[in-house]
Amino acid sequence: MRRADWVSILLTFVICAFSLPAGAATADFPEVMIILDGSGSMWGKAGGEAKIEASKKVLKELVPSLPEEVRLGLTVYGHRQKGQCDDIEIIIPAGSNDRALLLEKVNAISPKGKTPIADSIKRVVNELKTKENETTIILVSDGLETCNPDPCGVVRELKKTGIKFILHVVGFDVNTKEKEQLACLAEAGGGVYYGAGNANDLLTAFQSMQQEVVKKVEFEKAKTTRKKAKTGLGKLRVTFPPGGEKSLAHIRIVRKKDNKTIKTAEKPKAESTHPLLSGEYDVILGYANTNYGKPSEIGAIPVTINGGETTDLQLGSLVFNISDGLKKIPAGSVTLRSADGKFVLTTPGRNNNYYFFTTKPLPPGTYAFEYHYKTMPAPAVLARGLEIKANAETVLTIDSGLQIKKNDQPMTGFDLIDPENQEKILQVRRRWDNDYPLWKAFPVSPGKYEVMVYLKGMDEPLPVGEVTVRKGQLMEFDTGM
Repeated sequence: MRRADWVSILLTFVICAFSLPAGAATADFPEVMIILDGSGSMWGKAGGEAKIEASKKVLKELVPSLPEEVRLGLTVYGHRQKGQCDDIEIIIPAGSNDRALLLEKVNAISPKGKTPIADSIKRVVNELKTKENETTIILVSDGLETCNPDPCGVVRELKKTGIKFILHVVGFDVNTKEKEQLACLAEAGGGVYYGAGNANDLLTAFQSMQQEVVKKVEFEKAKTTRKKAKTGLGKLRVTFPPGGEKSLAHIRIVRKKDNKTIKTAEKPKAESTHPLLSGEYDVILGYANTNYGKPSEIGAIPVTINGGETTDLQLGSLVFNISDGLKKIPAGSVTLRSADGKFVLTTPGRNNNYYFFTTKPLPPGTYAFEYHYKTMPAPAVLARGLEIKANAETVLTIDSGLQIKKNDQPMTGFDLIDPENQEKILQVRRRWDNDYPLWKAFPVSPGKYEVMVYLKGMDEPLPVGEVTVRKGQLMEFDTGM
């Protein structure tokens, strides 16, 4: 196709698609973000002229001609370095009206590198999280993605996030294979693919687009009018998989600016909604304890409430699958500890371990599970790397353990040691007045361990042998004493 045809089609597309009715306000109308291909292939010629030069001329003609109500942004990839998939730059953020700066930046583009289409779209969409209105993204590309094996999949996943955007794609002098991928991107992004093969078909599509966008503008005008009567009231919606209701005693909502508890929701259901004024809050989760003890709290989880909007806080759940022989765990408390240190949930037993293994709703993250008795020098870490995901269940199976066979020697304790790194996996000591909990069954992860026994009157522990604990097995170990 001749360059003049390409320029005319692209110019007609953007002007028709995003022209607004005369007198439209500028406040909250949908914005436009142009993603321009700056990869090395843009020096290739189409219609006798380098594609990058043709694109610059299009934008030079386009930008001044758009109504001032249209807010524009510009993202370019592949224009700074060769062979770098992270060469992506949001030059003008969505929502800008500095058109002179935009044209200055466009004119300075010199194609060099790769074609990271998926990551460019992802970076642009991530910048739109806080925007209330839908942003229209126009991707102009002359070829295939060169950095991500599944760009369409990336766009589909971005759509699932709920961020408001629509993706239209313009294929510039592309072959059949390139067209298929670019068309897939447009479909995944809820938009339309525009090629340069048939001007009449394109113009028909542009006219349909023009009508669609004008309807959006009219809707935004009406919505802006309605907003004048809105209060600052928003909502917080907390969800977690059903089954965690027994453990979660309350949800406490604290206003950040004065650290005041605004609301305490007792015994929340798997989905609960809480009306709140706009502002910044911390959510504190309280977990039930036995014998009517005060709930154990973790937090804070920061949330932002905006007027007229619902903010979602999605928790996951840890489900315990523990064998009968290990349910009477000799522990005074169990602890769930997030890897980043933000959340530490300790559940005390108080001679009743009912809540040790009830399903626990938790903020998403990676956790370790520990248990502890007052005579143990340190908690025993039973599991690490427990991945908690939003609105999903993670199952922790506890079906292996160790029990020292009772003997008549004056034992004061024992250690289980990982022979590879000499880490003390389990440290057990008796009470001052009796031998509890020496002979109890202790949950232990499957593996090979060295057993060190402490005897009364001896300064050093005795290495009494190795033991292999297998999955699904409660191993009884005879020290031979």
